[in-house]
Amino acid sequence: MKNTPDRYGLISRALHWSSALLIIGLIAVGWYMTGLADEDPARRGIYNLHKSIGVLTMFLLIARFAWLRVSPAPALPSVFAPKEQRVTKGIQALLYLLMLLVPVSGYLMSTAGGYPVPFFGLFNMPALVGESKALAGFAHEAHAILGYGMLALVALHMAGALKHRLADRGGPSDVMARML
Repeated sequence: MKNTPDRYGLISRALHWSSALLIIGLIAVGWYMTGLADEDPARRGIYNLHKSIGVLTMFLLIARFAWLRVSPAPALPSVFAPKEQRVTKGIQALLYLLMLLVPVSGYLMSTAGGYPVPFFGLFNMPALVGESKALAGFAHEAHAILGYGMLALVALHMAGALKHRLADRGGPSDVMARML
């Protein structure tokens, strides 16, 4: 269940892969839904589903941080050059930052725009800010820009893992093997 010095445990892997699938899905749905006409009958439901999954992803991020305190992640392989370790850690840190900022900006965009943020129809998240056209507009722009940043970082993260997977085929730098 817990992480070991050279492998991620079941809980870390479940949190990682579920977050990854949800984030990729959120990006795809985000692109799709922004192209819907205002009068499209599916628009509201798709937006609410996007918001609910965004909240779920935020809850998973909190669970990941809590789990890392209980079961720290394995260190990067010692065969990584210091520069490669810095790049890897930098991309991971930016991914975590964007996993926080993207849903927060979406939450602010919705609540400042006067729209609720539902959680799968069970309840609405509390509106911590009042309506503000300026804040809603700023958060909208931030959400879009940060979403594209997230997409770029996910691509870099995947490219790095695949590079090591294909180049090392199970050897000491194959970080993907630790997460599978």
